[in-house]
Amino acid sequence: MTAVTANPAVSARPSTARIAVLGATGYAGGEFARLALTHPGITLDALVVRSLDGQDLEHVLPGVDPRALPAGGLARIELDGLLERVTHGAVDTLVVALPHGAWRTLLAERPALAAAAEGLRVLDLSSDHRDGSAGYVYGLPEAFRGQIRSASRVANPGCYPTAAALALLPAASAGWVDGPVMIHALSGVTGAGRGANLANSFVEVDGGASFYKVGTVHAHVAEMTRNLERLQDGRAAQVAFVPQIVPMARGILLSAQCRLTRRVSPEEARGAYAVRYADEPFVHLLAPEAWPRTRAVNGSNRVDVQVTTLFGGTVLLAMTAIDNLAKGAASQALQNLNLMLGWPETTGLPRHGRPW
Repeated sequence: MTAVTANPAVSARPSTARIAVLGATGYAGGEFARLALTHPGITLDALVVRSLDGQDLEHVLPGVDPRALPAGGLARIELDGLLERVTHGAVDTLVVALPHGAWRTLLAERPALAAAAEGLRVLDLSSDHRDGSAGYVYGLPEAFRGQIRSASRVANPGCYPTAAALALLPAASAGWVDGPVMIHALSGVTGAGRGANLANSFVEVDGGASFYKVGTVHAHVAEMTRNLERLQDGRAAQVAFVPQIVPMARGILLSAQCRLTRRVSPEEARGAYAVRYADEPFVHLLAPEAWPRTRAVNGSNRVDVQVTTLFGGTVLLAMTAIDNLAKGAASQALQNLNLMLGWPETTGLPRHGRPW
């Protein structure tokens, strides 16, 4: 766990990347492609789609002005076309924004693609390799920056686990976390993906809020637990999770509570968080008595954090707000790619939110 440090040998000659995005029609894939189009070190070579039928650019990347694209436009290809581009060296980086399980299955079903991908940089936004399998490094820069810099394969964290890890990182690093951690979070509907689903339709979501997969059954609980154990040097951890869907398009508002191994005053807790995050470009510790808001971080790679202790310093209460499609997915992937390429970590990334 390291703070931001300069690396003159790397930053003097940053690498470039020629990227194909798999899953560009999804929310996270489309968001990454939009950010990549303005990055000085990235050439967005191709968008990989299941079928070219009806997949015009305006459908794949709504909001992008095709007149601002490089000469020749932006290729939209199927998987067979991807293998050809990789084989001929047109692509050296894959950004995989497929549904959970799809990338692992795809590699098993297409050994030629799996073999070709061995020599590429790969950023996987799904949960397929967040456990460190297949040589993937876990891509939470604030905790594992040094490992990411030297990696060729990075597993991008989940949105809920990102918000939870950054709420707990300073306390866990200090050895304060005692016993089970309870995490509550509100999420926008884009967290469920872009596929048609009655439960996520406007009529079902608008004007209400609902719990789902409460307790230890949510798929992200295992990732949150692994993260907490990593942050506290392998000490066993327990996490329970209460996620809720609320009627907003994007954003996560999260709180984490746990007992403390010793009494910690609100001032001491705040001081520890201030020191740990002082050099982090995308982590903002709010002023006392200010509370995270999803609107404030909308569209940005920033996480807003607040912390205090309760009941005579025996219980920690830490809160975060992130954009689930940005710091929770696409812009964090670009932050990781900046580290892998040797670019300044903030290159091409928005720090300011769009509150209205």
